[in-house]
Amino acid sequence: MATKRTHAENLELAKVRVTGKAGAVVPAKVKQLMLPFWPDEVRRVPNLVLRNALFGATKDREFYGPMRLVASLEGHTVKVTERMNQYDLDNLEMLLHLQREQPLGSRVVFTAHSFLKVMGRGTGGKDHKELHEDLTRLARATVEIRWTNERKSYTGSLVSGFARDEDTGMFVVTFNEDMMRLYEAGSTQINWEQRQQLGKSNLAKWLQVFYSSHDAPYSMKVETLLALSGSTGTKKEFTRQLKTALDRLVDVGLLSSWVIEDGLVKVQKLKKLMARG
Repeated sequence: MATKRTHAENLELAKVRVTGKAGAVVPAKVKQLMLPFWPDEVRRVPNLVLRNALFGATKDREFYGPMRLVASLEGHTVKVTERMNQYDLDNLEMLLHLQREQPLGSRVVFTAHSFLKVMGRGTGGKDHKELHEDLTRLARATVEIRWTNERKSYTGSLVSGFARDEDTGMFVVTFNEDMMRLYEAGSTQINWEQRQQLGKSNLAKWLQVFYSSHDAPYSMKVETLLALSGSTGTKKEFTRQLKTALDRLVDVGLLSSWVIEDGLVKVQKLKKLMARG
Protein backbone atom coordinates (compact mmCIF):
# COMPACT_ATOMS: atom_id res chain seq x y z
CA MET A 1 0.00 0.00 0.00
CA ALA A 2 1.36 3.43 -1.00
CA THR A 3 2.48 5.65 1.81
CA LYS A 4 0.81 9.04 1.93
CA ARG A 5 3.38 11.83 1.46
CA THR A 6 3.52 14.88 3.64
CA HIS A 7 3.05 18.36 2.15
CA ALA A 8 6.78 19.05 2.56
CA GLU A 9 7.66 15.81 0.72
CA ASN A 10 5.36 16.75 -2.16
CA LEU A 11 7.06 20.12 -2.48
CA GLU A 12 10.49 18.52 -2.51
CA LEU A 13 9.40 15.97 -5.13
CA ALA A 14 8.08 18.75 -7.34
CA LYS A 15 11.44 20.52 -7.04
CA VAL A 16 13.30 17.35 -8.05
CA ARG A 17 11.09 16.89 -11.12
CA VAL A 18 11.92 20.42 -12.27
CA THR A 19 15.58 20.65 -11.34
CA GLY A 20 16.72 17.05 -11.59
CA LYS A 21 17.97 16.83 -8.01
CA ALA A 22 16.80 17.75 -4.57
CA GLY A 23 17.74 21.17 -3.31
CA ALA A 24 19.09 22.38 -6.67
CA VAL A 25 17.83 25.52 -8.30
CA VAL A 26 18.09 25.68 -12.07
CA PRO A 27 17.71 29.23 -13.39
CA ALA A 28 15.18 29.89 -16.10
CA LYS A 29 16.64 29.89 -19.60
CA VAL A 30 17.76 33.43 -20.30
CA LYS A 31 17.08 34.82 -23.75
CA GLN A 32 20.35 35.81 -25.36
CA LEU A 33 20.43 39.43 -26.44
CA MET A 34 21.96 40.10 -29.84
CA LEU A 35 22.72 43.51 -31.24
CA PRO A 36 21.09 44.20 -34.62
CA PHE A 37 23.49 42.75 -37.17
CA TRP A 38 25.13 45.07 -39.70
CA PRO A 39 27.61 44.56 -42.56
CA ASP A 40 31.37 45.03 -42.31
CA GLU A 41 31.44 48.32 -44.19
CA VAL A 42 29.41 50.18 -41.56
CA ARG A 43 29.26 50.64 -37.80
CA ARG A 44 25.97 50.88 -35.89
CA VAL A 45 25.57 53.13 -32.86
CA PRO A 46 22.57 54.15 -30.70
CA ASN A 47 21.18 57.56 -31.63
CA LEU A 48 21.22 58.52 -27.96
CA VAL A 49 25.02 58.40 -28.15
CA LEU A 50 25.25 60.45 -31.35
CA ARG A 51 22.92 63.41 -30.84
CA ASN A 52 24.69 65.17 -28.00
CA ALA A 53 28.07 66.14 -26.58
CA LEU A 54 28.77 62.75 -24.96
CA PHE A 55 31.52 62.21 -27.55
CA GLY A 56 32.35 65.78 -28.39
CA ALA A 57 34.02 67.53 -31.31
CA THR A 58 37.06 68.47 -29.30
CA LYS A 59 40.57 67.10 -29.10
CA ASP A 60 40.78 67.74 -25.37
CA ARG A 61 39.50 65.32 -22.77
CA GLU A 62 38.67 66.09 -19.17
CA PHE A 63 37.79 64.00 -16.12
CA TYR A 64 34.92 65.71 -14.30
CA GLY A 65 34.52 63.37 -11.34
CA PRO A 66 30.92 64.19 -10.38
CA MET A 67 28.41 63.72 -13.19
CA ARG A 68 28.06 66.75 -15.42
CA LEU A 69 25.15 67.57 -17.71
CA VAL A 70 26.17 67.95 -21.37
CA ALA A 71 24.22 69.48 -24.23
CA SER A 72 21.69 67.22 -25.96
CA LEU A 73 18.65 67.47 -28.21
CA GLU A 74 15.24 68.01 -26.66
CA GLY A 75 13.70 64.74 -25.52
CA HIS A 76 16.72 63.29 -23.79
CA THR A 77 19.32 64.34 -21.23
CA VAL A 78 22.90 63.17 -20.85
CA LYS A 79 25.25 63.30 -17.89
CA VAL A 80 28.81 61.99 -17.86
CA THR A 81 31.80 61.85 -15.53
CA GLU A 82 34.32 62.47 -18.27
CA ARG A 83 34.63 64.46 -21.49
CA MET A 84 35.36 62.14 -24.42
CA ASN A 85 35.87 62.82 -28.10
CA GLN A 86 35.40 61.29 -31.55
CA TYR A 87 38.57 59.22 -31.20
CA ASP A 88 36.88 57.51 -28.24
CA LEU A 89 33.71 57.04 -30.30
CA ASP A 90 35.77 55.36 -33.04
CA ASN A 91 37.00 52.85 -30.46
CA LEU A 92 33.49 52.22 -29.14
CA GLU A 93 32.18 51.73 -32.67
CA MET A 94 34.81 49.09 -33.38
CA LEU A 95 34.21 47.26 -30.10
CA LEU A 96 30.47 47.15 -30.78
CA HIS A 97 31.25 45.96 -34.31
CA LEU A 98 33.08 42.98 -32.81
CA GLN A 99 30.34 42.38 -30.22
CA ARG A 100 27.54 42.17 -32.81
CA GLU A 101 28.58 38.63 -33.77
CA GLN A 102 27.77 37.18 -30.36
CA PRO A 103 25.30 37.77 -27.50
CA LEU A 104 25.71 40.81 -25.27
CA GLY A 105 27.60 39.85 -22.17
CA SER A 106 29.84 37.45 -24.09
CA ARG A 107 33.55 38.16 -24.13
CA VAL A 108 34.91 40.13 -27.07
CA VAL A 109 38.45 38.85 -27.67
CA PHE A 110 41.06 40.46 -29.93
CA THR A 111 44.74 41.32 -30.05
CA ALA A 112 45.93 44.90 -29.72
CA HIS A 113 47.84 44.51 -33.00
CA SER A 114 44.77 43.43 -35.00
CA PHE A 115 42.60 46.16 -33.47
CA LEU A 116 45.11 48.89 -34.21
CA LYS A 117 45.63 47.64 -37.78
CA VAL A 118 41.91 47.76 -38.54
CA MET A 119 41.72 51.25 -37.06
CA GLY A 120 44.54 52.38 -39.35
CA ARG A 121 46.84 53.23 -36.46
CA GLY A 122 50.41 52.42 -35.58
CA THR A 123 51.22 49.10 -33.89
CA GLY A 124 54.29 49.98 -31.82
CA GLY A 125 54.68 49.81 -28.06
CA LYS A 126 53.41 53.36 -27.62
CA ASP A 127 50.28 52.54 -29.62
CA HIS A 128 49.61 49.46 -27.50
CA LYS A 129 49.92 51.55 -24.34
CA GLU A 130 47.55 54.21 -25.72
CA LEU A 131 44.97 51.54 -26.62
CA HIS A 132 45.03 50.33 -23.02
CA GLU A 133 44.46 53.91 -21.84
CA ASP A 134 41.66 54.38 -24.37
CA LEU A 135 39.80 51.27 -23.21
CA THR A 136 40.34 52.29 -19.60
CA ARG A 137 38.64 55.60 -20.36
CA LEU A 138 35.61 53.91 -21.95
CA ALA A 139 35.28 51.53 -19.01
CA ARG A 140 35.83 54.27 -16.42
CA ALA A 141 33.42 56.91 -17.73
CA THR A 142 29.94 56.65 -16.24
CA VAL A 143 27.02 57.97 -18.26
CA GLU A 144 23.40 58.66 -17.48
CA ILE A 145 21.17 58.87 -20.54
CA ARG A 146 17.47 59.59 -20.10
CA TRP A 147 14.94 59.68 -22.91
CA THR A 148 12.35 61.70 -21.12
CA ASN A 149 9.33 61.16 -23.37
CA GLU A 150 9.36 57.43 -22.64
CA ARG A 151 10.51 57.85 -19.03
CA LYS A 152 13.41 55.44 -19.55
CA SER A 153 17.10 55.70 -18.79
CA TYR A 154 20.46 53.97 -18.92
CA THR A 155 23.11 54.53 -16.25
CA GLY A 156 26.50 52.88 -16.26
CA SER A 157 29.62 52.60 -18.36
CA LEU A 158 29.40 51.99 -22.11
CA VAL A 159 32.08 49.29 -21.78
CA SER A 160 31.60 47.11 -18.69
CA GLY A 161 35.25 46.21 -18.34
CA PHE A 162 38.24 44.56 -19.97
CA ALA A 163 41.24 42.38 -19.25
CA ARG A 164 44.66 42.49 -20.89
CA ASP A 165 47.47 40.00 -21.26
CA GLU A 166 50.63 42.07 -21.62
CA ASP A 167 52.70 39.15 -22.93
CA THR A 168 50.35 38.21 -25.79
CA GLY A 169 48.72 41.60 -26.37
CA MET A 170 45.32 39.93 -26.01
CA PHE A 171 42.31 41.97 -24.82
CA VAL A 172 38.99 40.67 -23.50
CA VAL A 173 36.17 43.24 -23.43
CA THR A 174 32.62 42.88 -22.10
CA PHE A 175 29.47 44.95 -22.53
CA ASN A 176 26.52 45.35 -20.21
CA GLU A 177 23.40 43.59 -21.53
CA ASP A 178 21.44 46.77 -20.77
CA MET A 179 23.20 48.37 -23.77
CA MET A 180 20.31 46.82 -25.70
CA ARG A 181 18.03 49.48 -24.20
CA LEU A 182 19.98 52.16 -26.07
CA TYR A 183 19.70 50.27 -29.35
CA GLU A 184 15.99 49.69 -28.86
CA ALA A 185 15.54 53.46 -28.62
CA GLY A 186 16.92 53.79 -32.18
CA SER A 187 20.30 53.43 -33.86
CA THR A 188 22.15 54.51 -36.99
CA GLN A 189 24.57 52.83 -39.37
CA ILE A 190 27.70 54.90 -39.94
CA ASN A 191 29.70 54.64 -43.17
CA TRP A 192 33.11 53.46 -41.90
CA GLU A 193 35.13 54.24 -45.01
CA GLN A 194 33.65 57.73 -45.06
CA ARG A 195 34.57 58.17 -41.42
CA GLN A 196 38.16 57.09 -41.99
CA GLN A 197 38.47 59.63 -44.80
CA LEU A 198 37.64 62.38 -42.30
CA GLY A 199 40.92 61.64 -40.52
CA LYS A 200 41.45 63.46 -37.23
CA SER A 201 38.84 66.19 -37.73
CA ASN A 202 36.75 65.83 -34.57
CA LEU A 203 34.12 68.31 -35.74
CA ALA A 204 33.70 66.72 -39.18
CA LYS A 205 33.34 63.32 -37.51
CA TRP A 206 30.82 64.62 -35.00
CA LEU A 207 28.78 66.22 -37.77
CA GLN A 208 28.96 62.99 -39.78
CA VAL A 209 27.32 60.86 -37.09
CA PHE A 210 24.91 63.62 -36.09
CA TYR A 211 23.59 64.18 -39.61
CA SER A 212 23.68 60.45 -40.40
CA SER A 213 21.26 59.89 -37.52
CA HIS A 214 18.66 62.12 -39.26
CA ASP A 215 16.98 61.16 -42.52
CA ALA A 216 16.26 64.80 -43.34
CA PRO A 217 18.29 67.10 -41.07
CA TYR A 218 16.48 70.28 -40.13
CA SER A 219 18.06 73.72 -40.00
CA MET A 220 19.86 74.52 -36.76
CA LYS A 221 21.43 77.63 -35.28
CA VAL A 222 25.20 77.83 -35.27
CA GLU A 223 25.04 78.29 -31.49
CA THR A 224 23.01 75.08 -31.13
CA LEU A 225 25.54 73.02 -33.06
CA LEU A 226 28.34 74.63 -31.06
CA ALA A 227 26.72 73.47 -27.82
CA LEU A 228 25.61 70.02 -29.03
CA SER A 229 29.06 69.23 -30.39
CA GLY A 230 30.73 70.11 -27.10
CA SER A 231 33.05 72.55 -28.86
CA THR A 232 34.89 74.90 -26.52
CA GLY A 233 35.90 77.76 -28.82
CA THR A 234 34.17 81.04 -29.54
CA LYS A 235 31.27 81.29 -31.96
CA LYS A 236 33.53 82.98 -34.51
CA GLU A 237 36.16 80.22 -34.26
CA PHE A 238 33.50 77.53 -34.38
CA THR A 239 31.82 79.02 -37.47
CA ARG A 240 35.12 78.97 -39.34
CA GLN A 241 35.76 75.36 -38.32
CA LEU A 242 32.16 74.46 -39.12
CA LYS A 243 32.46 75.66 -42.71
CA THR A 244 35.59 73.60 -43.24
CA ALA A 245 33.97 70.52 -41.67
CA LEU A 246 30.84 70.84 -43.79
CA ASP A 247 33.00 71.03 -46.91
CA ARG A 248 34.64 67.78 -45.81
CA LEU A 249 31.23 66.10 -45.54
CA VAL A 250 30.50 67.15 -49.12
CA ASP A 251 33.88 65.76 -50.22
CA VAL A 252 33.25 62.33 -48.65
CA GLY A 253 29.72 62.09 -50.04
CA LEU A 254 27.45 62.55 -47.04
CA LEU A 255 26.16 66.01 -47.99
CA SER A 256 25.33 67.38 -51.42
CA SER A 257 25.30 70.99 -50.21
CA TRP A 258 25.19 73.29 -47.21
CA VAL A 259 24.65 76.96 -46.49
CA ILE A 260 24.64 79.23 -43.44
CA GLU A 261 21.96 81.92 -43.70
CA ASP A 262 20.96 84.30 -40.91
CA GLY A 263 22.80 82.16 -38.40
CA LEU A 264 21.02 78.96 -39.50
CA VAL A 265 22.94 75.96 -40.81
CA LYS A 266 21.03 74.22 -43.62
CA VAL A 267 22.33 70.98 -45.08
CA GLN A 268 21.17 68.63 -47.82
CA LYS A 269 22.15 64.98 -47.64
CA LEU A 270 23.37 63.48 -50.89
CA LYS A 271 21.27 60.36 -50.54
CA LYS A 272 20.16 57.94 -47.88
CA LEU A 273 23.39 56.07 -47.25
CA MET A 274 22.66 54.75 -43.80
CA ALA A 275 19.97 52.52 -42.37
CA ARG A 276 18.42 53.69 -39.16
CA GLY A 277 16.47 51.60 -36.72
